[in-house]
Amino acid sequence: MTTQGQEESVFIQPTVVQPINTPPSNPPLTDTEEVEYPPISRYVSPHGSDENDGSSRKQAHASVKQALESAQAGDVVLISEGVYSEGIELEELIGPIIIIGEGDVVLDGERNIRIGIWCENCANITFDNLTFRNYTDVGIGVYLGDQIVMRNLTVHNNGFAVQLVGWDFEGYGIMVDESSNVLVENNVVYENGPKPQIFPDFLMGTGINIYGCTHCQMMYNQVYNNTGGTLVEDSVDVLVEGNEIWGNDLDASADGWWDGGLWIDGGHDITARNNIFHNNLGPGIEVSNEDNQEVYGYVLENNISTGNYFGIYVWNFGTNDFPDERILKMVGNTFENNSYRDIMITDWECPPDDPCD
Repeated sequence: MTTQGQEESVFIQPTVVQPINTPPSNPPLTDTEEVEYPPISRYVSPHGSDENDGSSRKQAHASVKQALESAQAGDVVLISEGVYSEGIELEELIGPIIIIGEGDVVLDGERNIRIGIWCENCANITFDNLTFRNYTDVGIGVYLGDQIVMRNLTVHNNGFAVQLVGWDFEGYGIMVDESSNVLVENNVVYENGPKPQIFPDFLMGTGINIYGCTHCQMMYNQVYNNTGGTLVEDSVDVLVEGNEIWGNDLDASADGWWDGGLWIDGGHDITARNNIFHNNLGPGIEVSNEDNQEVYGYVLENNISTGNYFGIYVWNFGTNDFPDERILKMVGNTFENNSYRDIMITDWECPPDDPCD
């Protein structure tokens, strides 16, 4: 508690992801022990008013939307514990701005709001300690963003009834689209995606969806019981490390393909290491070149994939063996006790003369 004239600082002890199997041996690349933020400058409370200026607890805004639309570079926005039933679309929010929850902060779409937070052309923004639930399309998403952090989020039961089909949405928990310098860290993501899955219209959904991202990291997340687990597509310089991904169920086998734990497709210089994939309906790891790009620099290192349909599924590289190490380098991975095959490789699913639609 502060007295008048004193500023509150925020100390956050992140939720530590505890895999149920052996934890990764390498330490995280970021400081996951404790994060210290600058003093709070803007407040939100269920007991506030949007007529207030947000400058103190007594003057707190009532809605997250009002606080973020009023936020300026340098602000730390503290959201007090409670349920906020709102959807927020932001454009050109330029930081540094930190949005952080105090206690159990829930943004709830009440099963009719499309998106929890959508940040377009935003830069230098951190989201920390928030829950997103019950949004029809996306829990939290960033498009054309730069320097974005999504940390200690709980994201569940989103993307179950997509409305924005014209945006090519399929139903996501966390969505990162055409962005750079994004960190997705220490989140718990579960039960996202269409219910039921819509096939053959390909509204299949993903827990964490990373598309067209440059210099991005997806680290130490728990991703489970979604339709698709995680996707890294057409991205460059991406690290996927220390995640546990299990129980995801995207079975499009009627069309000859699956998605389960981690799907890497397109782009280059993508590393997945020290991850645990288990009990996914589909591959633990899927590596493909669906659009016949000049892909290279994929590295799979010290991953464990067990109890899935396939341990690893590799396709569309024109070979029935692993592609050469310039394309895919494999070091110290474990593929065992998967229900159909530990290793499945198909030369062509979408050959150049008959590409995938």
